[in-house]
Amino acid sequence: MGSSTLPQPHVTVPVADVEQLYCAVNNPGYEGAAIILAPGTYVLSATDGGGVARPNKGRLELQRDMSLHGVTGDRSAVVIDATGLPDSSVSLPLPQQPTNRTAPVRIGRGSNTIEWLTVIGSPGAAAGIATELEGTASARIRVAHVVSSGCSRGLDVRNTSAANAGRRIDAEIVENELIGPATGAAQGIRLANFPGTDGGAVVATMSGNRTHGYQTGCLAVNNRASNGTVQVRSSGDRFFANGLGCQVIGGTGRPGGENADANSTRFEAHGSEFVDNTASLAGAEQGGISVIGGSANASNNTVSVALWGSKVSGNPGADFEAFGARADAGGTAGTNNHVTIELHGVSKHIDIPEPPPDPGNNTVTVIR
Repeated sequence: MGSSTLPQPHVTVPVADVEQLYCAVNNPGYEGAAIILAPGTYVLSATDGGGVARPNKGRLELQRDMSLHGVTGDRSAVVIDATGLPDSSVSLPLPQQPTNRTAPVRIGRGSNTIEWLTVIGSPGAAAGIATELEGTASARIRVAHVVSSGCSRGLDVRNTSAANAGRRIDAEIVENELIGPATGAAQGIRLANFPGTDGGAVVATMSGNRTHGYQTGCLAVNNRASNGTVQVRSSGDRFFANGLGCQVIGGTGRPGGENADANSTRFEAHGSEFVDNTASLAGAEQGGISVIGGSANASNNTVSVALWGSKVSGNPGADFEAFGARADAGGTAGTNNHVTIELHGVSKHIDIPEPPPDPGNNTVTVIR
């Protein structure tokens, strides 16, 4: 797993204010450019000073192979402030999307990098940064040394809509601070294939991230998609002060024909921590790690979770729970879903309660 080194940009574009930032991001001649932001706060808006509508309703949508860089060594020096964007700026009129909400900063075309800055998201946004931009058959993204706060998710690494069917995202997620709002929000990091993206793949390498204040610190899932793959390698990440530290699901569907079948999800953790997830937030499960093979109208999915030297403790719910299948969202649990959990090193001492008997050939196997 993992992504190779991203290609070097062919041009560097310095910017010092928000108008220069918009001009650089939206100029077709800057495809592949590295945009270097001077210290300051860049306030996003749906219209310019003359009342003229901005491209993409004021969102920052990076072009193919474009990158965005703040001040190396000080991620607080450059702030992208999207709090003033109206909900219409972070909504997409796309009926095939699982949700019409998106992020004020969007990437996913070719190779995109965002590093050494802070993103304050708009409250109505799905995330501070999202990766679902269409236009390339694969995507390589790097998000590093970023603070993301203020909306439902810090970072949304996802394939969405039929235009991204079969697409592979390779994601490198390094030393970010993802902060949920005081009222709680969905997930700090979501890694997912969504409806219409059958055959899609998300392959993520995460290291040194801190995620707190969310219903779930991290979610890896194939959501109403089939034949998809999600693979995550976590090293030295810390998920704390959430409702649930991390949830790993092979496939989750919905009643009414939205199935999630024949998916594969793998999650590895090396020296990561899922601790003290004590937040009591509306809609949040409680615990350290939750693993589900198939959740509601999902069959023939496989999940593999392997922990090396990782800590799972101090969580008011179950530190670690696992189900071959679980009938969530009013659907049926499905059949032939299989979960395998490997515990290595100090992780061998983690207690995993025996799941209830399952008549649908759904299994959980724990290897110590």
